[in-house]
Amino acid sequence: MSEKSFLDQAAEFTYQQLERVGGDPTKLDPPLQTIAILYTIQAMIDNGGFRYIFENNAPLQPPYSLYSEAYRRIGAFAAADNLDKAVALFPFPDAHLHPRQRNDFMDSLDEEHELFLLGDTVCGDESVWTAMEAYARKHSASFSVH
Repeated sequence: MSEKSFLDQAAEFTYQQLERVGGDPTKLDPPLQTIAILYTIQAMIDNGGFRYIFENNAPLQPPYSLYSEAYRRIGAFAAADNLDKAVALFPFPDAHLHPRQRNDFMDSLDEEHELFLLGDTVCGDESVWTAMEAYARKHSASFSVH
């Protein structure tokens, strides 16, 4: 059995803390908030691009800018910029609050649309996981993992 990575241990601690605050990542300190958001979101994107995060509602329906801010905190600026560009393609405001409209819009697009191509650049981007691990290590005191 392989040993858990530092990032996996930090995420495990983070999810325990997230449960303690009722599942609202905005109630966590920035290091924990960042890992709580990105560990889940990046895994979803790795499984299906931006479509996976846009076709579902996140708990508490935070604005997508919460995700791009977390990407920027770890130094994943391209991922943050591409997510912001994709969100801006929705032809209505506050896309995070309108799942049916998001899905109707995405269903009207072909797979070569910019929204999906932007997601493809973030899907499988190992540098995001590397940056997340480095960020967690830099803030190791926050995670009770040493």
